[in-house]
Amino acid sequence: MVQGVPSPEGQGEVPSAPVGLSGPDPSPQGPSPTEGTAPGDPALIPFQLEVPTLAFDENSIVLVWHKPANYSDVVGYHVYMDGELLGLAEPNSTLFSPAKPYMDGFYAADAARFHARATIHTFTVEGLSPGTEHRFTARSVLSDGSESADSNVVVQRTLEPPVVLDISAAPYRAVADGTTLNTAAIQAAIDACPPEGKVLVPAGRFKTGALFLKSNMTFEVALGATLLGSENAGDYPLARGYTLYEYLDERRPPSLLNAIDQQSRSAGTFENIRIVGQGTIDGNGWRRTAAGSLMDEIGNLLPQYMAGNGNSVPTAGVLAGAQVAEAVASGLALDIAYSNRRSSLITLRGVRNVYYEGITVVNPAFHGIMNLETENVAVNGVIHQTYDINNGDGIEFGNSSNIVVFNSFFDTGDDCINFAAGMGLESSTQPPLANAWIFNNYFREGHGAVVAGSHTGAWIQNVLAEDNVMFHTDVGLRMKSNVETGGGGRDWVFRDSAIRDASNNAFILTLAYGQNNNVYASATVPAQFRDVLVSNVSVDGAASSIRVDGFDPSLAAQNLEGYGDVFHENIRFQNVSLNAVPAASIDHLRNSSFEDVVFTGIVGGGSPWVISNSPGLSFVGTTPTP
Repeated sequence: MVQGVPSPEGQGEVPSAPVGLSGPDPSPQGPSPTEGTAPGDPALIPFQLEVPTLAFDENSIVLVWHKPANYSDVVGYHVYMDGELLGLAEPNSTLFSPAKPYMDGFYAADAARFHARATIHTFTVEGLSPGTEHRFTARSVLSDGSESADSNVVVQRTLEPPVVLDISAAPYRAVADGTTLNTAAIQAAIDACPPEGKVLVPAGRFKTGALFLKSNMTFEVALGATLLGSENAGDYPLARGYTLYEYLDERRPPSLLNAIDQQSRSAGTFENIRIVGQGTIDGNGWRRTAAGSLMDEIGNLLPQYMAGNGNSVPTAGVLAGAQVAEAVASGLALDIAYSNRRSSLITLRGVRNVYYEGITVVNPAFHGIMNLETENVAVNGVIHQTYDINNGDGIEFGNSSNIVVFNSFFDTGDDCINFAAGMGLESSTQPPLANAWIFNNYFREGHGAVVAGSHTGAWIQNVLAEDNVMFHTDVGLRMKSNVETGGGGRDWVFRDSAIRDASNNAFILTLAYGQNNNVYASATVPAQFRDVLVSNVSVDGAASSIRVDGFDPSLAAQNLEGYGDVFHENIRFQNVSLNAVPAASIDHLRNSSFEDVVFTGIVGGGSPWVISNSPGLSFVGTTPTP
């Protein structure tokens, strides 16, 4: 049992609560069908039905739930409101999830049914009246058409209609021409927003510099609206920026949207912030490539940005170029300026209760969405389009907890979802990154789909990633650090997911990820990845299959005194199918197992296993067997 995992016990009535607190029992497909086939069997009942953090408004409520302990015969889920059937989760997802059409296309191309099937366990209810209370349950639908018994009951009330401040209306009068700078007008609307109110960006193109949100508000970017970042570095004043960690000196400028405090970093400094809408938040960071866009696998156009770096940023960058040039002119070295003086798109720090829904995130100068020291974060149906921006991560979580990301689409220039927890000795004063649930997402491009590190110092733990689809990402599961950083990742489950055409590793756990400059005090206990389960995952095509690298001091590029051999431990691969991939490369792994791991069409031929310095490994039902 993974640490912190709930069990499906206690199916009584519960109020809605933040999700992402933990994940279900990590058995690969639940118990065998003979252990639970009667519809009333508790092992067939979906559990922990919940409303994600702030995932409701005056007209809608979003529900999510965990799969039952035995889901081998479950083909879908019914959702009930006030005792009446609303429908199946899967067709509902087609209406509301930007990831679902891509997942459908992926499986439609899988004529041989090679891939593990992702199942949908979320439901959006719309058309509700404000201020009304409703009771919800979910039931598993079995292959013979029968249902399980009800899940726990969730009671949720819709909100009363909020006070809405339209930034284009009086007294704010923001101008939607794409050239007028509207920072003061929009900030005035934010400052005037009453508790539980909403600031509305209506259809149009509104240019702005850095904006600063506050507690107990909704910021909505409506359909047809674009919040466009200014290209002027001066519109992101460094004095209102932040340092990533207290033990690092370099200051970063604020992002386009911010909730950051100069005095406090802890969750609760801000609370209850919603960033929603069907519009676009555009960081104006980089120029497009010559082609400008790419038609993707289901016929949508995706923006293509120039893959810049510190040397090319003067010509490839827009805001990125202006910010680096300003920093260099002030006397900062180019590498420091490039690493620290570009704005991300959204940075929230010290917030308790955050909800993102529906927005499209494009073209940051640096990272996409940053959540730092933040608790109870839900991300629903967000579209991330940052390919191929240098450092253009989709969404990052640093030293945060209670996270859920679902229904989202990622096409990113760096990692899609990244978890971080500080660096080195001083990271021990920070909270770990803890309790994340990642499901029903489509990862199209990105260095890694679900990623731990490289900042692992305070540990990244209790992560469940399931029912996701990955197409053409560099890596599916990516866990990276180095011994000096310390901490690591533990208690992870990565299951029931499909990977196709990975351009690098399908799975990687490595301590060979270097830092350009070790500017922090090294950890006394080296980093390590342990207690990781990969279960029921299919891989069709990858430049590398399974790679595990611990730390061998005799092979270190530099003299790292005090560190001996470091092994990853208790890594379990169960029911994993790999086709058209090279051999697995295993080094410095111990007390770990490979069960029903099947290789077909091994690239280069020969054995699929290259193993060294790895005691205590077991292989059961693997094909071929090492």
